[in-house]
Amino acid sequence: MGWREVIGAVLDAESRPAKVRRQQPPRRSEPRADAPAEPPEHVWSGKVFDQIEWRRFEAVCEALFAQSGMRAESQSHGADGGVDIWLWSAHSDKPVIVQCKHWKKRVVGVKEVREFYGVLRSHDLTYGTFATSSSFSNDALDFARANRINAQDRNGLLRLIGGRTAEQQRALLHTAYEGEYWKPTCVKCGVKMVLRQKKDGSASFWGCANYGRTRCSSMMKTA
Repeated sequence: MGWREVIGAVLDAESRPAKVRRQQPPRRSEPRADAPAEPPEHVWSGKVFDQIEWRRFEAVCEALFAQSGMRAESQSHGADGGVDIWLWSAHSDKPVIVQCKHWKKRVVGVKEVREFYGVLRSHDLTYGTFATSSSFSNDALDFARANRINAQDRNGLLRLIGGRTAEQQRALLHTAYEGEYWKPTCVKCGVKMVLRQKKDGSASFWGCANYGRTRCSSMMKTA
């Protein structure tokens, strides 16, 4: 029984008269097909990154960097030109740009970091941050160090979060688990996607909720 079923069963049982509770076991509510399998974490760990979707990951990164005193801005969806977050410091006229990759198992390779370096050059910038919930290949790390790119992998982000105050860490957890944190956001429309089934019934997938209205065909694998 998952945590949602347990909570539902307890509430259901408590709402009945004692006599009925003794005669009948609590009903088991059916879990939502798109509901998370595990409850949210109460302390920071890598599991938080695994439980949230890409937009929540970007929001956490944005809030994390803003806690260091920088002004942070991001856009919720649409073409970003390789920039997910813009950071401004009171000590510099030029911004720092951040690219975020919410990957669980896939390793960020040198190809992705080279592309980010091209984005830096296109904005006439010499410094940027590449943040991922996964890890970097050795070649990617070497290239990042040689080109003034701050490569922050899962462990690096967790170290940064661990250096924040308890109140700041709680605020970041609140940001991570805000709303339907497990449900992916459409990268084109900025709306939550819905769980759909292939016509042949072979597998389920996430599809844009705007499909049929704007004909957005954005899709994501369920896991």
